[in-house]
Amino acid sequence: MAGLAYALQSATGISLWAPVIGWLLSGALIFHRPTEAFLAHHVFGHRPPSLVEAGQLEPVWRDVTARFGADAVTYQLWIAESEELNAEAAAGHIVTVTSAALRLPPSQLAAVLAHELSHHVAGHSWSALLSNWYALPGRLLWRVLQALHRYALPHRRHEAREAKRRLLLLAILAGLVLLFLFPWLLLLALTPWLLAAVSRRAELRADRAAALRGFGPQLVAVLQRFITDEEASKPPVPVHRQGRLLPAPSLLSSRPDLHTRLQRLQRQLQQPGH
Repeated sequence: MAGLAYALQSATGISLWAPVIGWLLSGALIFHRPTEAFLAHHVFGHRPPSLVEAGQLEPVWRDVTARFGADAVTYQLWIAESEELNAEAAAGHIVTVTSAALRLPPSQLAAVLAHELSHHVAGHSWSALLSNWYALPGRLLWRVLQALHRYALPHRRHEAREAKRRLLLLAILAGLVLLFLFPWLLLLALTPWLLAAVSRRAELRADRAAALRGFGPQLVAVLQRFITDEEASKPPVPVHRQGRLLPAPSLLSSRPDLHTRLQRLQRQLQQPGH
C-alpha cells in the first residue's frame, strides 16, 4: 500500500499518507451490515436460504442462540452450495452453512451452528475478517510475483531448476539485507505463523464453548463424521510408503487437525460436570 501511495503521489500530488490512512480506515466497512451482505453474496458466493431451508434452520438456530443468551435476529443465516459438510462464521453477523450440512440430523446441525456462533460471541470472526482484509494487498502482490515467476522460468526442466535456485538465493540475500536495514520487518515475516496459531486456538475454544452449552456429544459425532469422510476421500497409501511417519500438520494451517479437536472434546466431556 505504501508503494501504491508513493506512485499515486508521484502521478497526482496526493499526500503519501492519504491512501494508507484511507486503507486502514476502510476496515470499518466490515462492521457495516449492508457491506457484510455484499461480501457474503458477491465475494464469498453465498445465498440466502430458501423458504424450505429457512423452515429447517430457524427452529434449530433459535434453540442454539437461546442457549448462548444471544438474539437470533442479530445474525444472518446464509447458504453455500457445496457437497462438503461445513459451516463458517463469515463477517461480523453472518453464519453460513453448506447445502450438504442441511442434511445432518437436527441435533448435529445445532452443534455445527453452536460452534460457529461461539466464534461470533468470542469476537473471532471480527478479528479473522480484519486480518484477511488488511492482508489482501499482500496476497495480491504474492500472486503477481508467482505469475511473474512462472512466466520468467524457462520451459526446460534443467534450466528451470537452475533458475529457481538463483531466484531463491537472490530472495534470501534480499531478505537478509532488508532485515539488517529494517529489523521490524521480522514481525511481518512472523505474522502468517502467528495468525495461523491464533486461528487454530480459536477453533479449539469454539469447540469448548459449544460443549459448555450442551452440544459436546453432538459435536463429537460431527467430528467423527468429518474424519470418516476425510479418510474415505484420501487416495490409498502406496505399499512402499506404508509404515512411514505422516508429516506434521502445517504451522501455516488455520485449522487444527480433526483428531486433535476430537481428542480435546472427548477429554472435556470426561471431566466432572459434563
